[in-house]
Amino acid sequence: MLPSIIIIGMRLAVYCPWVHLIGGIERTLLELRVIEFKPPVSVERSMTPLVGAAWRIARTELSERDADALLVSSNDLGDLIMARTRLPAACYCWTPLKILHDPALREGLRRRDKRKSQALSVLGPALDAVDRRMWRRYDHAFVCSGEVLRRVQNARLVPSGPAEVLHPGVDLEWFFDDGRSREDFLLVAGRIKWWKNVDLAIAGFAEAVRRGGRLSLVIAGVVDPYDENYLESLRAQAEGLPVRFETEPSQERLRELLRGCRALVFPTLNEDFGMVPLEAMACGAPVIAVDAGGPRESVVDGETGWLVPPTAHAFADAMLEATSTSRAEEMRTAARVRAAQFSWDRFVRRVDDVMDEILDRRRVAQANP
Repeated sequence: MLPSIIIIGMRLAVYCPWVHLIGGIERTLLELRVIEFKPPVSVERSMTPLVGAAWRIARTELSERDADALLVSSNDLGDLIMARTRLPAACYCWTPLKILHDPALREGLRRRDKRKSQALSVLGPALDAVDRRMWRRYDHAFVCSGEVLRRVQNARLVPSGPAEVLHPGVDLEWFFDDGRSREDFLLVAGRIKWWKNVDLAIAGFAEAVRRGGRLSLVIAGVVDPYDENYLESLRAQAEGLPVRFETEPSQERLRELLRGCRALVFPTLNEDFGMVPLEAMACGAPVIAVDAGGPRESVVDGETGWLVPPTAHAFADAMLEATSTSRAEEMRTAARVRAAQFSWDRFVRRVDDVMDEILDRRRVAQANP
């Protein structure tokens, strides 16, 4: 899609470099009013289009005519908007450049595509140097999780002001438990990309079936056009199993699946935060997730779900417990209560307070040069 400036109210702007596939982050951003910059930038993953996108974003200039202050959705190349922007600014970091700073993703790329992995090793130091320079222009940095804060610190990304963890919220009016009886299926929901590790969910499910589990698995989410081959490999892996793929689900359909499933299966190895587990718990569905990354900060092991090692055996154990006992039913209320602790009201109040503080400091500095 196009790089976008997204306006909250009249004078606070939120900048997002692009919206490509609709996942948890994108659903949040698209709740706002969107203005798209032109000409468009490419979202191709090859090196030349990415360099072109970086150049175009870095050449974009926002001024006081556009807004009083800026909040940058920091993900991939978004920080480059600060190259020419002099507005008082903060960032909300979903993750620093993931392919560089998520160890699990980088190892996956090394195994899948050695050529791209080697190119990243060559370009990585230059990208890091530019990103560190852009971060020094932020007056404040929010990060979505403790996991992301560790990546930011390891990358030596330091804003001119403080950095703090501010978890995203969930819309409890849209995602809720309507009290229906749960059906005998497990759900994998979200973008279908290789680094989401959906093959681990299928492997665990296959073992659960071999051990006598009477259940089915639904895999629902949009497919990255660059991961069509991965989807085909998942279909081949699931052949002969009671697995159903829904590759173009509407938001309403995803909510229905969350309300009906026994549990959400979330197999990503090192998720930044994970909006889908939060949405699942708001719908009363417990979560089976890898014991790493963001789910450690939202899922309470043994109360609102299961945090397990990234093995088929461990996932099969949790799947069988979720479907063959009353445990998942007992977790429904606890899951909903846990999700309610992540409110958008809390999130918005904190962002408002910080942006006001940034503006006040800038005005004082301008009045006392």
